[in-house]
Amino acid sequence: MGGCASIYSVVEFEVLEPATVSFPDHVHQLIFLNRAPLTPDIWAEANQGTLDAAQLVMLDTLISNNLSRGILEVLRNSPITRFHMPIWLNERRSDTFALEDRILTKREVDNICDTMGGDAIISLEYYFAGLDQHYDYYKDAPTEIQNKYFEVSNSLKWNIHLPGSPVPFDTYATADTLFFPIMENGEFAGSTISSLEMIRELFFESGFKYGKYLVPVWNYASRSLYKGKGDSLKLAVSHTDKGEWESAFSIWNGLTSSVDSTMVAKAYHNLAIYYEIDDMLDSACIMVDMALDYDTLEAVQYYREELDVRLLNRMEIEKQVY
Repeated sequence: MGGCASIYSVVEFEVLEPATVSFPDHVHQLIFLNRAPLTPDIWAEANQGTLDAAQLVMLDTLISNNLSRGILEVLRNSPITRFHMPIWLNERRSDTFALEDRILTKREVDNICDTMGGDAIISLEYYFAGLDQHYDYYKDAPTEIQNKYFEVSNSLKWNIHLPGSPVPFDTYATADTLFFPIMENGEFAGSTISSLEMIRELFFESGFKYGKYLVPVWNYASRSLYKGKGDSLKLAVSHTDKGEWESAFSIWNGLTSSVDSTMVAKAYHNLAIYYEIDDMLDSACIMVDMALDYDTLEAVQYYREELDVRLLNRMEIEKQVY
């Protein structure tokens, strides 16, 4: 948690946010299937000329492994324990580079799930990658490098298939880019990083991002406690800065009897945050409603909207996890 030199003190805490995808209740075992073609064409044209067969296999292994690492990092920290140990398969495509038309058939999905004991297949349909370097030159010295940086980019497509269905349950496409500065304003930016490390980092981040699409994850939320100009509110926040939340609670609770309606609203607002941090969302909502009864402060109205989102997320999380 931290503070700011204003009428607020900002606190941070972790909240569980739902996945974008909600798998049916019967899905317990996931199968990840790598179908991406292994061909120089998966690389940007500028990179293809330097690739021989051995380099292509090495880079593909690096990419596939780090996509898997990123996904596993999320899955194994998710409250959906049944997804902690997916099955990993490779069945690389060699039929065509027109990838949009050749998805897994219903029969293929059923056969793979029956053979491997899975309930859903998450297939990597393709990936493209590119590595480029850029130079900026000083306007008054066009031969001198001002900035030099590498740009690593990719695009990927994933499908989720369920047995018994002729069409994908879900399709996800993404494009990611990372920039690695080598020189900034004519000076070296620091320790250099190899092109392999750049590729490794990019695809790990892409896998991590897709993992967060599949399962609920913990993220940080920030809330603003009223600190204000009153001695009591300042004292309460000094307690929260030390982790003494029960002492702060007692002060806020006492302030709800104040004759100053704005002070009462601020106290109830802070009490709502106290309850939210303890994941008592219903109590937090009651406190916010009480605050709005005394004063429709803009910060309280905004917080009411944030709590409404958390209530909706809680309903979705309960469907996904339990």
